[in-house]
Amino acid sequence: MTSERWKQIEALFEQTLELPETERGKFLEKRCNGDEELRREVESLLQSHARAGTFIDKRSLFLSDEEGEATGAAAAAGELIGPYRVLREIGRGGMGTVYLAERADQQYEKQVAIKLIKPGMDTDAVLRHFRNERQILASFDHPNIARLFDGGTTEDGLPYFVMEYVEGLPINEYCTNHELSLVDRLKLFREVCAAVSYAHRHTVIHRDIKMSNILVTSEGIPKLLDFGIAKILTPGAGAEALMTMTSLRPMTPEYASPEQIRGEAVTTASDVYSLGVVLYELLTGRSPYRFTSRAPHDVERAITEQEPTRPSTATGLHRNQHSELSNRKLLRGDLDNILLMALRKEPARRYQTVDQFAEDIRRHLESRPVRARKDTIGYRARKFVRRNKVAVAASLLILVSLIGGLIATAWQAHRATVQKALAERRFNDVRQLAHSVLFDYHDAIKNLPGATRVRERLVKDALIYLDSLAGEATGDPALQRELAAAYERVGDVRGEAFGASLGDRAGATDSYRKALTIREALVAAAPRDVQNRRDLAVISRKIGNQFLDTADPAPGLGYLRKSLSLYSELATEQPMRAELQQDLAEAYTALGNGLEANGDESAVLEQ
Repeated sequence: MTSERWKQIEALFEQTLELPETERGKFLEKRCNGDEELRREVESLLQSHARAGTFIDKRSLFLSDEEGEATGAAAAAGELIGPYRVLREIGRGGMGTVYLAERADQQYEKQVAIKLIKPGMDTDAVLRHFRNERQILASFDHPNIARLFDGGTTEDGLPYFVMEYVEGLPINEYCTNHELSLVDRLKLFREVCAAVSYAHRHTVIHRDIKMSNILVTSEGIPKLLDFGIAKILTPGAGAEALMTMTSLRPMTPEYASPEQIRGEAVTTASDVYSLGVVLYELLTGRSPYRFTSRAPHDVERAITEQEPTRPSTATGLHRNQHSELSNRKLLRGDLDNILLMALRKEPARRYQTVDQFAEDIRRHLESRPVRARKDTIGYRARKFVRRNKVAVAASLLILVSLIGGLIATAWQAHRATVQKALAERRFNDVRQLAHSVLFDYHDAIKNLPGATRVRERLVKDALIYLDSLAGEATGDPALQRELAAAYERVGDVRGEAFGASLGDRAGATDSYRKALTIREALVAAAPRDVQNRRDLAVISRKIGNQFLDTADPAPGLGYLRKSLSLYSELATEQPMRAELQQDLAEAYTALGNGLEANGDESAVLEQ
């Protein structure tokens, strides 16, 4: 089943669920329109829903552990489950109940925990989750993950499994009771990361990491529990293998990633996010978000749209906590950035592995530079523009004019001999602002109605700025690279051959050639620099492409051959870099297109 098919089934199931039972059959007949497989899938979900009561009511997504307890007859103390005698109930969740037990045949005296499916909850979906969890635990052997000992089926046909009994406290309570310092909390958390990383290396995503699923023993050893909704990622599985069963599984949303809340595909980055929430609360005593209520739409909006509060401004631990934890200076800087990187809305912008997350914490503890950085001005600008498109489109023309004036003023100050350090600092600030407008604001407004006038003015002012700067860039490779990239960008906006542009093909080629001249100088100064050569290959190909659909494509062939030659050298020198091999393939394609446009059919066959 593809992810698109599942979304279709899920949407139709939820629509049908809102109708009275007497109207569902006619509704499905109309909506399925002869698709019997679709109807069977939806009816199967409806049957599971009817058997499980409110188990898959979407509102249960937003219940706490206590509120989400399902009904079901509990095993009494002294009752036997296989060869084990129940001592007492120690936990209850959506699918099953956990009991403290001991061997009834006295083969050993160690106490164990038994997880048993609740009566009435043995639907196909629940049994699949239960077997999945048992399979996962059976494959694990890690000191920070509760171990599986045994499994079986009761006389009533209900499956159970026996696991290590972890006598401990949730990690937040342990830290509070033992008054752990910030450093000790970070070290303890890294042990939790080791357990999650182990699971990921065994192709398992936990998907339910939260305080109550991390218990710390009296010896200070954290144990990761409850793989009840974990997902095994089988090699070669398609997108559907990553799909969450959000609508079919209660969850505590405070620790769920935005993609889980939205019912989208999850990856290991989802566990990174949940770990980020756990660490945030361990260090600040508060949630990253301010929920206005427990209503589903408020919780969902906060998690998917609200930016988390900066940790150093959110500290709110009780007065009896270790004094170190109330010191915002300890969180400001690296820890702020580490936590906010783990909590980013977009999975691709978080730490891509738990090991990266844990490594940054280690580097912080050792006072070394960390991977995490603040969001860039450009990124924040794009987010702002998406939220305020109309206002930005109207005001950007004024902003461009102001930047033009600022650039002129800053440039004069830059060249003055007095207050040189201050002038250079101001010039660099304005240069960064101009770069953000050219690269970030332009992308955000280019498709808005009425944006053409703003884009034309942006190009005009950008060229004035770049041409004034070009004469001073000699001998400054960093500034030369920035200039070349800006000229290339202006060329794209003016009239890139295969992109959305202002249609000024000649102007674009002129800007590209200015970038080419700078990049040729950079390669001449550092002939072995890979990035310089790659940048030169890119701009050469762009100039060559400008001639493809003209009456005379021949002038572009020299640029396309130059691009191919550079890419070929790079791919030969570094054959293991896939992106360089891809670049080479695209260069062959571009040259082939150029030769074909020029009528050199025999040469095309040779490429």
